[in-house]
Amino acid sequence: MKQSLPWESVPPPIFPAQLTLKPRKKWVQVGGWVLVLLLLLYGVSLRGRNPLLSIISLVFSVMYLVTMITKKNAALTSRGLEIFYNMQFTTNYECYPWEDISVIVCEDRNHAELVRLHIGYGNAEKAFFFPRASLDEIAAFAKKKNPAIRIMDYEAEKVNSCELFTNYERRSAFAERLFYLLFTN
Repeated sequence: MKQSLPWESVPPPIFPAQLTLKPRKKWVQVGGWVLVLLLLLYGVSLRGRNPLLSIISLVFSVMYLVTMITKKNAALTSRGLEIFYNMQFTTNYECYPWEDISVIVCEDRNHAELVRLHIGYGNAEKAFFFPRASLDEIAAFAKKKNPAIRIMDYEAEKVNSCELFTNYERRSAFAERLFYLLFTN
């Protein structure tokens, strides 16, 4: 069953996001399905001897099964940031309008074709990979849709307390830097 994406009927431009830098390898997917099967068999086999462990195993099996079958799609459209989750038996759609988006931070991960954009709305943010070639178009489109959006480079502004972090701890430094940029200007 092919599910159509909610933004297919939206007029262009549509900037689809790539969700990860490296997709799952084949052995990871096979290992995930094997783990689901093992948890399911373990839960069924322990049903009479240890009901609590059986229930826990079955719950984890179902949760991992849902994780394995969920497909996530995202795009920047004329409506804003749209995210669509397809789980085969149900779907979930989230839309963050341009009016709610306050900041877009560009993070370069030294990838030849992709750049990561952290899109901030309210007190939360979503991060997706977009083609490096369409970065200027995305910035111009975002400014056109919401002139109040701040578009920043991840490495441009240094916060004194963030310089204490090493390159290995860039993730925790990002949250502090984003908080500083959003609430001190």
